[in-house]
Amino acid sequence: MAPTSALSQIETLAPIDTQRPTRRVLGMSLPQVKEMQHRAAALGGCVSLGMGIPSFETPRFIRDAVIEALDKPSDVGLYTATAGTIELREEISYYLERTRGLSFVDPHTEVLVTAGCMEALSVALTTIVEKGDEVLLPCPAYSSHIEQIAFAEATPVFIPLVEENEWKLDTSYLETLVSERTKAILICNPVNPTGTVFTKEQLLEIAEFALKHDIYIITDESYDFLTYSTDNYFSLSSLTEIKHRLIATFSFSKMYNITGWRVGFLYTNSDLMTHCLKIHDAIALCAP
Repeated sequence: MAPTSALSQIETLAPIDTQRPTRRVLGMSLPQVKEMQHRAAALGGCVSLGMGIPSFETPRFIRDAVIEALDKPSDVGLYTATAGTIELREEISYYLERTRGLSFVDPHTEVLVTAGCMEALSVALTTIVEKGDEVLLPCPAYSSHIEQIAFAEATPVFIPLVEENEWKLDTSYLETLVSERTKAILICNPVNPTGTVFTKEQLLEIAEFALKHDIYIITDESYDFLTYSTDNYFSLSSLTEIKHRLIATFSFSKMYNITGWRVGFLYTNSDLMTHCLKIHDAIALCAP
């Protein structure tokens, strides 16, 4: 008699329930703006007022540089280094020094190039947040921030931004919301979706609050260049006093009209960066 094959043995086992997503996934939902995007694509001819997609093309000088790189022998089609090409990380370091007033940003140990700001945020959250933790989040909030917190198996705790108060952040709420499970506060500035730009005074109060309660600050600064007031934009990444508690994330998408190219970056201290690199390698390996 022929030996029983491994396949036939498997076939005799009880049926496997394949409809069992993880609790992590069950705790998430597809943002409604993405659902509308899918429906609009099926209909065709719709004008999108949802996602922040520039209505004009990628600048000519950027496209020309890419065409030139593709048209000559180079490693442009290969994997980059995990943290990103050193040339780009050096330019990012200069940018942060110039715009944040920092004396020195180490491109080798403090800068990580990511697959867009969204990946940078996922890396930040999954590096410092654990199951059962809480993350403070000003609300109205970018819907994907809520789902990213859920993916990290944490709970978003909303800091209300009130329309009658021009969506400004009332920092007095913070002490009423913090708990022993609070691990971080996620600040999108300028705010998506309200457009609010937090003042320097408000951000300094957030920094003091984070230091007082020994929690992390994660910043989403994708829209840092889109400010129209006479006041100077202030970034928490300018404060060296909180560098050990800060992970700042940034995007090239809106600034250079390359939303689909998926390139962003993350800035943090060298100790945290060693752990961020592990998550980045597991999620994306390297940026495009």
